[in-house]
Amino acid sequence: MPHLFAPSQHTQFYIMTISNLKSLVFGLSATILLILAQACGTQKNEEDNTPKFTVKGTLSNADGKVLYFANTSLGGTIILDSVKLDSDGAFEFQERRPETFEFFIVGFHNDTPAVIAIDSTETVTITADAANLAKSYTVEGSPASMDIKEMSELVKALEEQINAMAPDATYLAKKAALINEFKENIAKQYIVPAPDKSTAYFALWLTCKNENIFKPLTNRNDSKYYAGVATSMQRLFPKAARTEHIAALAERGLKETRPLTGDRLEAFLEKTTTENIFEVNLPNREGDSIKLSSLKGKVVLLDFTVFGNSKIKMRNIDFRELYDKYNKRGFEIYQVSYDEREHFWQQEALALPWICVRDDRGGASPYFPTFNLQTIPTYFLLNRENDVVLRDQQITDLDKEIEKLLKE
Repeated sequence: MPHLFAPSQHTQFYIMTISNLKSLVFGLSATILLILAQACGTQKNEEDNTPKFTVKGTLSNADGKVLYFANTSLGGTIILDSVKLDSDGAFEFQERRPETFEFFIVGFHNDTPAVIAIDSTETVTITADAANLAKSYTVEGSPASMDIKEMSELVKALEEQINAMAPDATYLAKKAALINEFKENIAKQYIVPAPDKSTAYFALWLTCKNENIFKPLTNRNDSKYYAGVATSMQRLFPKAARTEHIAALAERGLKETRPLTGDRLEAFLEKTTTENIFEVNLPNREGDSIKLSSLKGKVVLLDFTVFGNSKIKMRNIDFRELYDKYNKRGFEIYQVSYDEREHFWQQEALALPWICVRDDRGGASPYFPTFNLQTIPTYFLLNRENDVVLRDQQITDLDKEIEKLLKE
């Protein structure tokens, strides 16, 4: 069972991108930096006495497959070793013990890997069916690794629950409620009881549908969870890169989510005007940020929408008639999409002549409280001074209201 490559003292490194080796850790995209080592005849130093850990196991239905072993570090995912499996499916990897807990993946090209947490010189044993590695694997010697698998399965169940929801006017509110409930359960089970464990750290980086579940920079409670884990890590691993990283995030989150009181509140109010209270600034299809305030001088229909809603096509047809009728007289549409799939939004917005932007923050968007968005879709009319004058619930004849504002 030959190892395909193993780093040595005289290793030359080549970097390539593998877009279809999936990573479950910290919401990383499917793109992984693969560092291939071309050994120059020198094997690992047999006299290296550095403490090591071992990951070994047996995979069924794996004859002839190449198994990769990688470290998911802060800088990306780096392949450390690989092996072509024989009919018995046995494998063994050995690496130096990390300075703090670290996360590693064991998996095949173009498949979801098993995630392993390592914090000492333990020996971890994996057993799985190679035909469905991520779902079937079990781990002995690392309870944290099984907790990580359980969390990943809980996230998958949450995503399936969200996918089953109808994309109606209550979709975003229901989705936000589900995620908040999920987050609190994760915190109670994995973070609060043991903030010094690798499972607590891992939990903070869980994602649902490519969106972070814990958001320390915008949510006060989330920043406190980060601070709890950071404090524990500073005590155990004061000089580790992960400690510095999470401590900086926690500090920034606690600072940015402080309640506005005293001098801080006065300073905020001094800077705040009716113009910037209702400012919207989001990227369009080309990635250029478009400010709502840049349309001052025009009558604007500000629309918050989800193209995935089956009723939106007909709604946009109605908007198109109004746009064609009034655009040359100074009427514009600024349409904000909350679609989760960017590519889908790009395609849907391709043929629309007005300004189409997208907010990828979903229900966590600051525009929800700013505009008191209770349902999606919702639209507002702005006069030429960029003031919000009407919302859809107050309008019985949109055509008439646009005509009226254009004459002012």
